[in-house]
Amino acid sequence: MFLIGLSFIANIVITAAVSLGIWRNHPGMTEIYGPDAPARRILACIYTTIGLISLYGFIQMCLGNTETARTIGFTLFPLQIIYKLMTARALWIMHPVVLANLGVAALLALTLLGAV
Repeated sequence: MFLIGLSFIANIVITAAVSLGIWRNHPGMTEIYGPDAPARRILACIYTTIGLISLYGFIQMCLGNTETARTIGFTLFPLQIIYKLMTARALWIMHPVVLANLGVAALLALTLLGAV
């Protein structure tokens, strides 16, 4: 359960930072994700949703509802891994988002392998 909790926490921290940066139109977000546009706001909504689902899973884990937390992780993490690996195909491999996504995908893959 340690890796599942760690993955939930990583999701919460990363998605909160990215979502807030996008919503606040931080210059660093503009540099990485482009100018404020509907697509960028939709992305912020997706990141926020991943963060909220991870928060719910982490709370369930802390409350002792480990099966619920595992079910959330086993549903959310593969979706994230696939989406994050697809960014490497869609963008330049050395793009900062791709590099961050590959790191998170590795953590989530290790989590799933260790939880089986």
